[in-house]
Amino acid sequence: MKKHILIVIFIVFQPVLIYSQGFDWELSPRLPFAIPKIYFGVSTNFAKNFYNGSLSLFENYYTCSVFSTGNGNSNSFGFKAEYWYAPAIAFNSSILFLKSSSNFSALGDSFKVLIKDIPKVVQVANELSLDHSLLVIELGAKYKISKTNIYFAGNLEFAMKLSSSYNLFEQVLSPPEYHFIDNSQRRKILNGSFSDFSFFLVTPKITIGYDAIIFPKIYASPSISFYLPVFNLSKTDNLKMLAIQLGFSIMYGMY
Repeated sequence: MKKHILIVIFIVFQPVLIYSQGFDWELSPRLPFAIPKIYFGVSTNFAKNFYNGSLSLFENYYTCSVFSTGNGNSNSFGFKAEYWYAPAIAFNSSILFLKSSSNFSALGDSFKVLIKDIPKVVQVANELSLDHSLLVIELGAKYKISKTNIYFAGNLEFAMKLSSSYNLFEQVLSPPEYHFIDNSQRRKILNGSFSDFSFFLVTPKITIGYDAIIFPKIYASPSISFYLPVFNLSKTDNLKMLAIQLGFSIMYGMY
């Protein structure tokens, strides 16, 4: 009877022992190996960002154009921690330093001029280049597909703006004969302003990735993430961001 009970217990708990936190590492059948549940590592990411909404440009307190679309890139690097709560479920957190560059363009106000006594309408485009540095804290959880190293994850990024800089330009589109006072067709807008990004940003994202085992207690995680356009980024205007991010992290098991 006792023998039968021991066999049942072994059968029931064997998968838990083998996949105690999602990895089936075993150095040797004769060498006991405690599979860690807590991991620390480094993480780096590259994202392509797409903006949609409205971002008003002012010159001398007058609205001269509204940026409705934009795009840019961001790079981040930092540290990551992961805790395996169950065989297929892990919680993670990261702290990252992020640099972001974005570009926007929109048609500006047209105006009439006389060129060689001929009335013409000048068409211009306004351009905005925007750079940010942010401190990002990321919290989330992931679920690993049974007996595979593929996982799905959901995360929230909480970003605090550390610095911001921008440049505004105006470019003549037509007619080709028209020039600004400095005899150029592209000028820097010195008295321009716009509604900058908020000081504090929240961004949700979903991720699919793969935990690639390198050595016992060490694995690498390439991933692709999609930022969801849920929260407003602008202080006073309405601007959302959709982004595609490629990520890579290397984790080492500690406990």
